[in-house]
This record gives sequence, structure tokens and C-alpha cells, in this order.
Amino acid sequence: MLSKKEKDLCNYLKKISDWVTSAELAVFCSCTTRTIRNRVAKLNQSHPSLILSSRLGYRFNENKKYQNNGEVDRVSRIFLALLKQPKKGVDFYDLADSLFISESTLKQDIQRLKSNLLNDPIQIVFEGNYVKLTGTERAKRGYLISLLYDESDLQEKLKQTIQDMIGYLSLYKLNGLVQEVLSAHHIQLNQYVLDNISLHLAISMERIKQGHTLMSCPKPEILKRKSTFKIAEEIADRLTQEYEIYFSEIELVQLSLLFIGMANETQTPITNESFTCFVDPEIIQALEKVLAEVERTYLVDLHDTAFFNQLAIHLQSLYHRSRYDTFTRNNSLMDLKSAYPLTYDLAVYIASLIQEQLSIKINDDEIAFIALHIGAYLENERYDKNRMSLYLFVNDYHDIGKKMREKLMSYFGKRVTVDVIEKSDLAPLSSELLITTDQAIASAYEHVVKVQPFLRAKDLKKIAQAIDTLSMTRKNSHICHLIDTLIPADLYFGQVASKDLTPVMIRKRLYQRMQQADYVDQMFLCEVEKREKMSPTSFPSGIAVPHAVARVAFKSGVSIMTLRHAIIWENYPVKLVACIAINQADARVFNRFFEQFIMLVSDDMNAKKLSSCSSHADFISTLKAMVMAGD
Repeated sequence: MLSKKEKDLCNYLKKISDWVTSAELAVFCSCTTRTIRNRVAKLNQSHPSLILSSRLGYRFNENKKYQNNGEVDRVSRIFLALLKQPKKGVDFYDLADSLFISESTLKQDIQRLKSNLLNDPIQIVFEGNYVKLTGTERAKRGYLISLLYDESDLQEKLKQTIQDMIGYLSLYKLNGLVQEVLSAHHIQLNQYVLDNISLHLAISMERIKQGHTLMSCPKPEILKRKSTFKIAEEIADRLTQEYEIYFSEIELVQLSLLFIGMANETQTPITNESFTCFVDPEIIQALEKVLAEVERTYLVDLHDTAFFNQLAIHLQSLYHRSRYDTFTRNNSLMDLKSAYPLTYDLAVYIASLIQEQLSIKINDDEIAFIALHIGAYLENERYDKNRMSLYLFVNDYHDIGKKMREKLMSYFGKRVTVDVIEKSDLAPLSSELLITTDQAIASAYEHVVKVQPFLRAKDLKKIAQAIDTLSMTRKNSHICHLIDTLIPADLYFGQVASKDLTPVMIRKRLYQRMQQADYVDQMFLCEVEKREKMSPTSFPSGIAVPHAVARVAFKSGVSIMTLRHAIIWENYPVKLVACIAINQADARVFNRFFEQFIMLVSDDMNAKKLSSCSSHADFISTLKAMVMAGD
């Protein structure tokens, strides 16, 4: 099965459908050309001739197909088949025939599905020759949504499978219908939530059409009095008119649960006077305290009015959902943990504080949604604070410099600032990016892009590549310096015998070494265990990264332990452990290291290489090589 990075590269080449240079691919993938060459070689090794190469670059071979995991696809089809027959179930032998597999293979697939459902209130049971799903309606739909939003090509396959199953009904049309009704109630939804509702409706309609209606629902009388019940009625009426499918009162109550708290999640601008109409004063006060504590701990300023309002409204909805135990599913969770570790950690910390302030439970899925709110805000802030400075020197004629500056600002937006300079300003610019129309000037400086007086698409592409290359070089050099500083030899445990070790024992051993070296005290271990209870710090790649909720270390450092044999850390086998201690004064610097480190070690191959290192020097050199390679 291809990794996400490999699929992104293949999909980009398929979209372009022409020769693409390694430099352009490096810009798209945010890595080096060397990494692109290695990635293509690995792809062609597992899928011969998948990527063609020539002096013109790389191209996707349209005559080749790369296969995803067929077993994963089949397990999802089994789940959908069982979902359609909730009462009687599905004949085991008929199911094997419909999937064109043997009975023994079907038994293995069902066992895989059972393993996937371990953390969900759903079970697969056999009754004679029949297989059926047991569990709540919402839990079954929730697992379906988790399949849909899993980070793989399965997403589109599953959508198509559902579309095939309800061929008389267009999911696209259903989205439009739901959107019309919600818009009339001044509710605006993102695409994720809209797809979620539409899929719930589609599966429910197919179930009702087959005569399998719900007989009961929790708290029906309370829910019938809510505005969400009216929304459910309006949507059901439209569907009845269009498709002659009738929703019972219990079905309407179940449908209304999809909208609990959603009526408050409007993107209409909110004035200070009307804000308390949307959000309880208790929630506003709690969030103010929480964000103040976040700034003290992480040194991240989240005091922006628009961000505060949006997050407060989301928390109000979360509060409603927690009361009715209708948490929203978000199985992009592990992607968020791996791709945006600092953002996710911020969300965990915020969730822990909110739980204490409001006395509610916040599960992993809701933490991920908080992370999405934070990530959207931080992404915008990152562009504002990390702009690349471009200096433009031209042999000016008819205001060419001014026009070029306007075009550069229009093209790159928040990514850059652009200053037109004179020849006398050139001397101190050795480490900045210079854009010039003068060939002699271009030859005299290191970081420079020679362009035409009237900027063409080719010129803009060259500048974009230069910006990415220079940014990456600077960032990687800084990370390598931090690796030398933060991972000392006295905090390194190499190839530890792990037969009788548990995660708790490992955390305690790493803590003791850090305490002996005057990095932390007893409070650190308490905070580490608190963080672990909030959300496990293990990753599918085989690494665990225990760290404290609060920045309580005397000095910053990372204690590394590699294990001879993997141990189970929550749900994942782990052979590499990195215990991270952060001093409050180092928070800003450490945030950059933490994010890059997690991105590297969440890759399976990287984690395997690091866990196999034989010494501290080997570990450090291997980690720095990964940073410079852009993997």
C-alpha cells in the first residue's frame, strides 16, 4: 500500500499528465530533489515502471495501475452489506459468493473487521449461517464516517459504493437539499459536516426503504421540543416529496441528533452585544481563562476576536453534544497528530483545561476538531509572521520596478514582502533573496533569481522554487543545531532489553535519568502521566513521545530510548521512545523542533532506522541526515 507522500506524488503527476521536473516536484512535495529521486525509485521498485523518467523529468505511466489494499476495501464492503440488513443479517455463504472470495478468506476479513471495531460499541455476531451487526444506530453510522474520512484512496471508493447502493438518489443532490434547508435557518456548514449528514441520511433512507425502521430513541420527548427537530422535519418532508420515503417520529428524533449544537455554529458576524445569545457566559469565561493559560504555557498568543468567537461557538456546540452524548466523529485524528503535532498538543492542553472548567468529557475526536480550529488560525498567522523578504533590483525604465513589485505581491500574497532597492543597497544582502533583471548582478550573489523585465510564468515559478529552497535550507540548519543542543549523550539509552518493560516503567526510567541530570523534578512525571491519560503519545510508526502537559522542566532536553524488541504502548508496537522536557523560557524555540521531530518520526521508515541505531552518535547523525534530506 502506498504511503500518503507516495500517493500525493502519483496523484500530482496524473493530474499534470505531462513531464514534470524533479525541481517542480520538490516544490510541490516540500522536500529536496534528492528525496524525489529516492521516492520515485522506491515507487518503481514496488510498482515497476509506474513512474517514467527522461531528461525532461518524470511522468506517470498511464498504462500502469497501482493497487491499494484490496483487503481494506473488501472489509468496508462487508461492513456496508451488514449495515443494510440490521435485523436478519446476511447469509455467510451468499456474502462470500457476492465478494468472489472463499469462505476461509471471508472469515479472515470478518476477523479484521472485528479488530477494527474494538474501540466502538458495535459487535459482529453469528446466528446460524447469518452474520449481523449489533450496536446503536449512531455507532454504526459513526464507524461508516470514520471509514469515509480515513486518509486513503478508500474515501472515494466508499463514496462510490454508497452511491451504487442508493442508485436512485444522488449524494450531490442530497447535499444541496440539506444545504438549502440549513441555509433557511441561517446555518452554514463546512464540507466535512455536510457530507457527514448526507451520508447518515442516505444510509437511513436505504434502511427505511427495506422496511428496517427504528423502534426507539433516547430522550425523544426532550428532543422533539428542540429547534433541531424542526430542521429534521423539514428535511424529511422534502425527501418524502422527492422519493416517497416516510420517516417515523422516532426516525425524525434520531435525525435531529445530527444537528444538536449545530444551530449555534453560524458564521454570521457576531457583535459583542449579541455574542452571549449564542454562547453561555460560563463558556466565555472558561475560554478566556484557558487561552490565558495557553499563552503562559506555550507562549502562543491566541487572543484574536474572530478566533475566540469561532472557538467559543464550537465549544458551546460541544457542550450540547456532551450533554446528549452525541460527539462528532473525526477519524482524521491520527493524521492531525502526525502532521500537526504542536497544534494537536495545543488542542489536548486546551481540552484538558476546558474539561476542568466546565466539568464535561472531551474525547479524542472532539480534541481533533479543536485542533482544526487552532490550525486554521495558526496557518494564517504563520504567513503573517514568517514572510520571506524579497529584494528587487532592476535597471528601471518606465516604472518597471514598481510594476514588477505589484505583480510579485499579487502572485505570492502573504508569503513575501517585496522592496525595490538601489545599487547602493546591494552589499549587505548576501543572505537574502534577490530578484534582478541584471545578469552581472545575478552572477555576484549567492541567493539570487535572474528574471525578465516583464515577469513571465516561468520567472514566477523560478522565484517560488528559490523561496522554498532558501526557506527549507534555513529551517533545516536551525533544526540540526537544535538536535545537537537538545539530545545530549547522557540522556540516551541504546538498544535496551525490553522483554519485561511496560510503558509506565519506561516513562519512569527516562524521568529518573532526566531528574539525575537536573532537567526535571517529580512534578514533571506527574504532568507526563496526566498528558498520557488525555491522549496516548504513541504513533503507528513505532514511536512514543511522552511529554508533560505543562512546561515545568528546569531545562529543555530529549531523553531517547531504543528497544531491542517492540512493546505494546496502548494500541501500537513501539521500539523508540523520546521523552521530551520543555522549559518555559525555551517554548518558542522548542515548538519548532517538536513539530519537525514528530513529522520525521511518524514516518514508518524513519522510525525504523532510528530505532535500529547502535549509539548516540549514530542516532544524531541519522536524524540530522533525515532533516537535510527533507523526509
